Amino acid sequence: MPRQTVVTVTVATLLGIAVGGLVLWKVSRRRKEKVCGGGNQVGALRRSGDEELTEVEEKELHSCVSSPIISWVEQILGAEIVIVSQAEEWDRVEPLLKKELQRWPVLGIDCEWVSVEGKASPVSLLQMASSSGFCILVRLPRKDLLCNGLSLKSLAENILNCPLDKSLRLRCSNWEAEELTQDQVTYAAKDAQVSMALFLHLLGFFFIPAASGGENAVVAWAKVLGKCQGLMDVPFRGRSSSSLGDDGNGEVDSQQKPRNRKSATNGQSPVNQQVKDPRKQKRKPLGVGYSARKSPLYDNCFLHAPDGQPLCTCDRKKAQWYLDKGIGELVSTDPFVVKLQFEPSGRPESQVDYYLTVKENLCVVCGKRESYIRKNIVPHEYRRHFPIQMKDHNSHDVLLLCTSCHAISNYYDNHLKQRLAEEFGAPIGCEEGVRLLEDPLRRQVRSGARALLNADSLPDTRREELLQGIKDFFNTETITSEMLQEAAGLETRICNESYMPHGLKVVQCFAKGGLRSLMELERRWRQHFLDTMQPKHLPKRWSVNHNHGKLIRKYGEDLWIELS
Repeated sequence: MPRQTVVTVTVATLLGIAVGGLVLWKVSRRRKEKVCGGGNQVGALRRSGDEELTEVEEKELHSCVSSPIISWVEQILGAEIVIVSQAEEWDRVEPLLKKELQRWPVLGIDCEWVSVEGKASPVSLLQMASSSGFCILVRLPRKDLLCNGLSLKSLAENILNCPLDKSLRLRCSNWEAEELTQDQVTYAAKDAQVSMALFLHLLGFFFIPAASGGENAVVAWAKVLGKCQGLMDVPFRGRSSSSLGDDGNGEVDSQQKPRNRKSATNGQSPVNQQVKDPRKQKRKPLGVGYSARKSPLYDNCFLHAPDGQPLCTCDRKKAQWYLDKGIGELVSTDPFVVKLQFEPSGRPESQVDYYLTVKENLCVVCGKRESYIRKNIVPHEYRRHFPIQMKDHNSHDVLLLCTSCHAISNYYDNHLKQRLAEEFGAPIGCEEGVRLLEDPLRRQVRSGARALLNADSLPDTRREELLQGIKDFFNTETITSEMLQEAAGLETRICNESYMPHGLKVVQCFAKGGLRSLMELERRWRQHFLDTMQPKHLPKRWSVNHNHGKLIRKYGEDLWIELS
């Protein structure tokens, strides 16, 4: 691997460490700094000639700093600047940067590039500053690389009272010049250093933290960590992202992480009052994009046993099927009743069974009688893995909701899905839960082959580099045109052998406890629907424990669970 590539990879690794960690501050080893004027040291200890701050209250620190912002800003802006143009130069400065990051892993970063006729070229300069202000300017090879809100310039001026020269002359200067001017060096370094100073200031640290380790460092780390909660590891959500999912009708995206992660009490799932009710969001009407039913769900036809015992209600199409097959007899048309001419496989245990009740075609939440849609109370991604014994007569968990209530219900369903994902290690939408993964090696080979086929002006060194990568992939010393075409059309996605759908993983975890445990998952979803939606028009005898007693009596709690 070329040394320039090694440098780029190492830089990317350091950036990953910096972003993934939080802020531990390191005092510049290049000078001694006094915290208070007039030689007044606050809690100072001397170790090998260096002055380090001991643990003191933030109030004392603030009171003893005569210029709470400018003093330490000047310290950061006055730190050493190193320009790296060659791999050898990077080898010399990398250990220094690593050492600082090992204690307080945070970096201020920025980059510069050349703009020609309004078109930006790949990044030419990468600026990195540690918490002490120590800055490295990495000049990147052209072949290796490419906001809204307040600008760095306005933040520096308004918060730090530190002006930044953002003139067009400097910003659009030649960052690929053989030698950078002093103005360029100062401009580039300040961008990274100011970002570090802003970071410290916004966290309320108006000084450069001490580099001492031990208990004091742990206390400082905990304090910074507490201030940064909710700011790190936050996934990006674009404007088009929707927080509403679906379970099979006009599906939006049920894999997104909810904003509310707080666990429910006692396994229940009441709505957290801090979550903004989707009904109060005015971005667009709720239910847009959902396909409402064209016909009623309930026809309320009846099936009777040969001896006249009512068995269940059903739709008109099913009742007519028994008549067409000659295995049923029409008893009446209003209500529509069909008596079977054979003994059914099962009969209701009583005449107050849920399946004997007449159901209205309306939204069970708000009572709306038009634009309704089926709602699976236990989402299909879980129900599909249930054992066959729990799939019989599951229309109990299919209810009607209007399109607006359906959208709201799916919004809250995502909250419970995320809680289940966290409880049982069943990730939603992360790499472990993706069926196909992108293979970076195959992607690199394909990209190289396409470049060789389509780019006529590749430098010889680059051409050889790409060819060698393809040779290594095919384990050959000679590349034919057929092999080059094959590489250009290479499939870059590979099967993830560890893939397990979220729903299956959750069902498996519940199934380990037997039939009663799996019924608890079913009951949890039903209770979740009651708690979040508070339906006012549920069918009579709808219950969170529906069919559970019958299953236990029929199969026993020790039933061996065979998942679908």
